[in-house]
Amino acid sequence: MPFLEHPKGPAYYRHWAAAQPRAAVVFLHGFGEHTGLYHRYGFTLNAAGIDLWAVDQFGHGLSPGDRGDFGTLEDSSALADGLTELAGRRGVPLIAQGHSFGSIVTLFRLLDDPATYRAGVISGAPLVPVPELLDTDTSLDLELDWLSSDPFYLDAMENDPLAFADADGTALARELDRGWDRFGTDLPKLAVPTLAVHGTKDPIAPVGAVRAYAEQIDALELAEFPDARHDILNEAQHREIAAAIIGFINARI
Repeated sequence: MPFLEHPKGPAYYRHWAAAQPRAAVVFLHGFGEHTGLYHRYGFTLNAAGIDLWAVDQFGHGLSPGDRGDFGTLEDSSALADGLTELAGRRGVPLIAQGHSFGSIVTLFRLLDDPATYRAGVISGAPLVPVPELLDTDTSLDLELDWLSSDPFYLDAMENDPLAFADADGTALARELDRGWDRFGTDLPKLAVPTLAVHGTKDPIAPVGAVRAYAEQIDALELAEFPDARHDILNEAQHREIAAAIIGFINARI
């Protein structure tokens, strides 16, 4: 089994390899997820000649840590560094992608290291504070129908022993708060072409904040999908969403 080395422990990763890759996506998932939920997305990218590299972040999947505790933004970024090194060996343009919490880390990486990636993709990005993480109750218990309308994915979230929708949200709130503090001043400086895919019925990270930033930032493009919820890459309209991402990548490689 493949693992990335890190001081917190070995982190499990997956590589969906295209036969003749034209680009490679380095992907960070969100809360409660793991890389095994992204086979469908990986195979779709492969069919378009795009590699997908993804890692189980700390506290998720087959990687160590307390359930739901990503560690710090820097821990997640270090995992993405490891994936980037591996992906770069194939000599193709690199795309940074993240979902939900992973999108926050991805945006910081694009801001801090704009030369490494040809483009970025974010989804379900919580660019402003999430009310559920601001109260005094540190538990986070998401309703499954907030995540997707795809019965296949909802079944996986309910029955996959590595997936979950509830955990102590203290660490998550702490790191997101660090991100929100920085975004107001730094996010308008984004220079790497970045596509945000977002559902209009996302109850966790409402689309309005992403829409407002996209209107301010030339490098940020928003693709909205009617009726889609938070885990948009695993929504019922996943084909259209993946097609939009592939089209965006193709235009930049």
